[in-house]
Amino acid sequence: MQAYTLDRQQLYKDLHKAYLAARRHKRNKRYQQQFEVDMYWQLKNLCDELYERRYKPRPTTCFTISDPKKREIVAAEFRDRIVHHLYYNYTYPLFVRTFIQDSYSCINGRGTLYGIRRLEMHIRKESLNYTRRCYVLKMDIKGYFMSISILCTIRWRVADA
Repeated sequence: MQAYTLDRQQLYKDLHKAYLAARRHKRNKRYQQQFEVDMYWQLKNLCDELYERRYKPRPTTCFTISDPKKREIVAAEFRDRIVHHLYYNYTYPLFVRTFIQDSYSCINGRGTLYGIRRLEMHIRKESLNYTRRCYVLKMDIKGYFMSISILCTIRWRVADA
């Protein structure tokens, strides 16, 4: 197995790409604007910390939202979100090919419409082109974001012909 080497210049370029992804839909947020004021130095310092293996994530902010349902949010500082995007960009190609075709979350080209079409294909196949009943199971771990519970919310739906 060949070792992967990364020089500081390439790491900086990759960090800049990750920064652009992290700021998407966040351009009007104060924390993003503060980071952008000194973007070059912020990215350079972050690059140095990562390259020299001195990087430590900063404390997160925790809060609760209730729209559309009650969830606990743990928000990382903006610089740490850049590192999250960097990590994602490096690991995505390694893992995406190992997922089954019916995995959709955060996979390029597999959005809601793709999922709906796959579901329709499965229903057509199982129902013999809508000539017999089949069932769809929708499961969710109750309160997953607030705590992990063994209790599940299960809904059965019948796909009628």
